[in-house]
Amino acid sequence: MSRFLWEKEEGDGGGSREHEVDAFLAGRDVVLDRELFLFDIQGTRAHIRGLERIGLLDEEQAREMLQSLDGLAEAFRAERFTLDHRFEDGHSAIEFWLTRELGETGGRVHTGRSRNDQVAVALRLYLKARLHDLSLTLADGVRVALERAEEEGEIPLPGHTHLQKAMPSSLGLWWAGHGEALLDDLELAQLIREWLDASPLGTGSGFGVGFPLDREGVARELGFPRLVVNPQCAQNSRGKVELRAL
Repeated sequence: MSRFLWEKEEGDGGGSREHEVDAFLAGRDVVLDRELFLFDIQGTRAHIRGLERIGLLDEEQAREMLQSLDGLAEAFRAERFTLDHRFEDGHSAIEFWLTRELGETGGRVHTGRSRNDQVAVALRLYLKARLHDLSLTLADGVRVALERAEEEGEIPLPGHTHLQKAMPSSLGLWWAGHGEALLDDLELAQLIREWLDASPLGTGSGFGVGFPLDREGVARELGFPRLVVNPQCAQNSRGKVELRAL
């Protein structure tokens, strides 16, 4: 298994990794990465195929790596592989799996890619999926509220002001009000999903990549309709994208 970034080789005066250092630098990253892991694998698969298209991986290497990733995803779903304290994060777990199975070929998975754009694309894939699920739930809420407003529209309900009964009202007004509010939330969730639906993969650590990556092809494979073009914008958008989704 590869060492953590902050560990030193034995004999260089570093000694073993202290738990406190791990907790301070990585915290619960590896636990939180369990939510992103399958999306991280999805992005890695598309990146591998992109490397094959530009000749940085041959057909056999790409095939072996893709098959290995299929095995990792299957093992993760079946709980035969767990992200835990052995790994710094999901990215290092993917690299560990590939290099253990394929040796030097597995290490080529990071060619033309940084952890920065790797996590950025996984987060956008994750947020797209969660906002899609949220939209379906909100749509159900709108439907139920409007159906109940129609069915119970004539049932009287007192309107309250300052905790006191004030105006005559109805359940129809009450249900329809919630339906319209949920519809606003549904439209907002769909707008945010469309707004963040752009691929940052291929921007590296924020300064670009020195290979002619097939960014457009990889984006299409991942279901992104467009690119985040500028590397600085791609990296600086990470907190912005997550905040808007939240």
